[in-house]
Amino acid sequence: PPALTSESPEDNSTYNSVDTTASVTFSEALATSSVTTNTSDTTCSGSFQLSSDNFSTCIKMSAAPVVSNDNKTFTVTPASNLSAGTSFKYRITSPIADTSCNLVTSDNTSIVGFRTAPIGTGNIAGFVQDQDGDDLSGVGVSFKLLAHSSDTVGTAEGDTTSVDNGSYGVSSLELGIHNLAYTKTGFMDTNQTDTLETDGETLDVETVRLLSDSCTSGTMSGTITDAVSGNALSSVWMYYKSGLNRPKPSGCYWACGWKFLGATEDNGSWSLPSDRWSAYLDITTVAPGQYTIFAFKYLYYNDTFNVYSCGDKADQDHSLSSRLDPGEMRIILNWPKFGTGDDLDSHLQIPYSTPRVSGTDCDGGSDKNDKCHLWFRTNQDSNANYTGVSTADYHNYTDIVSSGDYVTLDRDDRDAPGTEVMTISKVRSGVYSYSVHNLEDKDAQIGNSGRSNFKKSRAKVRVFYNDGSKLWRKRFHVPNDNGTLWRVFTFDKDASGPFTRVKTMTIGVDRLVIY
Repeated sequence: PPALTSESPEDNSTYNSVDTTASVTFSEALATSSVTTNTSDTTCSGSFQLSSDNFSTCIKMSAAPVVSNDNKTFTVTPASNLSAGTSFKYRITSPIADTSCNLVTSDNTSIVGFRTAPIGTGNIAGFVQDQDGDDLSGVGVSFKLLAHSSDTVGTAEGDTTSVDNGSYGVSSLELGIHNLAYTKTGFMDTNQTDTLETDGETLDVETVRLLSDSCTSGTMSGTITDAVSGNALSSVWMYYKSGLNRPKPSGCYWACGWKFLGATEDNGSWSLPSDRWSAYLDITTVAPGQYTIFAFKYLYYNDTFNVYSCGDKADQDHSLSSRLDPGEMRIILNWPKFGTGDDLDSHLQIPYSTPRVSGTDCDGGSDKNDKCHLWFRTNQDSNANYTGVSTADYHNYTDIVSSGDYVTLDRDDRDAPGTEVMTISKVRSGVYSYSVHNLEDKDAQIGNSGRSNFKKSRAKVRVFYNDGSKLWRKRFHVPNDNGTLWRVFTFDKDASGPFTRVKTMTIGVDRLVIY
């Protein structure tokens, strides 16, 4: 029987335009007459349905599904714009059949659905640097609001220019997915994508480094590892696309500008071009520029990461997180080789049942085993012999080891490209606070050169949180501000918006009292 292989917009995606079309793709060609939808009213009729109220009613469509991709892809267009700030689910139901009359054996219904952008406006601000991390003025920045994450259409919103410290900004932009294009004489054009989510928000996009127009073609390569264990991951399949921070493809690859890269080797390595995939790719060098890679592997969360070509560039590494159980959270810090940071450290303040006393740890003492503060010298058990805990750097909330109620520092790298990973096995009520400390420049005081290294590190933090009904994905990038201690975010699972971006930089020296 035919199987549903993809949806666009995909399940659990945000934010899409209110004029979004919806499409589904199957594993084989279908009998086109078997895919129908409702075009006369809002009843849930037809085999391709879209609903915002769990199928009590369904969205009226303007016409029958449009067929493409050799009768595998079917696209519907709502009769009027979808409601803003609303979640929509697909339902693919009988009697869909292939050309041999084999029926789809069961209904396919979205778990979470896709969400349209809410109504409102916000501001976008950012900084531009040259390849060495120095501020770059006179850069033209053009803004475009994208209709959806396929990243192929959009509405022009205006232009601005970066000033002396490399900063730029535009206010009163519609909420949704925005594309920013950067141009300056003597440098290569590039662009990046980010999402304005909340009415009144000021979105600080990732600092962009422009490449010199003297860059030449070359090769790109790196290694993909398991975020927790650090073990190499083979058979990670990858696509790439020009530009930074491109939204992961939602069932749209070649038509939306994504090109096949290949898959990682047994040792986790990838390269472009690749001897293994040269017969399929017909490519000998990569044009200079900046790219986003989309990577996916079974039982791992698919993900994107930025790379660039300017001559031969190796060590462009990344890590993937395995899927989480309900109630689990994973925090991943990455920093590339081509920044200025070498040893960055993760610090997590953890809610604990015993009230914290100012100047002491959660137990009333002042030692490094403070149960409110996890970092690389937190060793509750030097033998690391608790069941299910693979590191000595952790907190166990209870005396019952089998409860699995612990927080671990799973990975601690000291050199770029680096990765640090923390896992919360059971997210508790209360406020978590996560920070990153530049250990290498911990003694830098205001006025010292070391205070500017962190902002040039291009460090990023990714968070995955399975709340039992949906997967939260969050990304945070180092602020373009001097300092050695980055307060990244706080989290409270009982709040309506559980993640709060802190994005402040200060001078932090004593690692013991970060929390």
